[in-house]
Amino acid sequence: MPFQDTYFEPKTSAPHLAADGYEPQEQVGAPPPKTSAQLTQQTAGELETMMLFLRRARDRAVVIRENAPAGSYLESVLHRTILGIDQELAQLNYLLTRSDLQKPSPTRMRPAI
Repeated sequence: MPFQDTYFEPKTSAPHLAADGYEPQEQVGAPPPKTSAQLTQQTAGELETMMLFLRRARDRAVVIRENAPAGSYLESVLHRTILGIDQELAQLNYLLTRSDLQKPSPTRMRPAI
């Protein structure tokens, strides 16, 4: 018996882009995505609390990775996770750095001769 292509018939109607009764998002008037950077209103204390949380999560990931079989998928995922947490901590440390050096006091130039 030869193969008959009767099941797949070309569609003559336009494809449905959304569930019945709903309009596609483009037609509803969704705002365009923002291209500018979003600033957060976090204080230094809140950032230090987040860093504490990240350090604790990193320590737990290290313990779990040590107990995982070598070469396993879990070990590789935890390795990447620990690297990502280290990167986030380094970036937060950079953003929170405060100058340890004293700023030179403003002095006036000596008078011209």
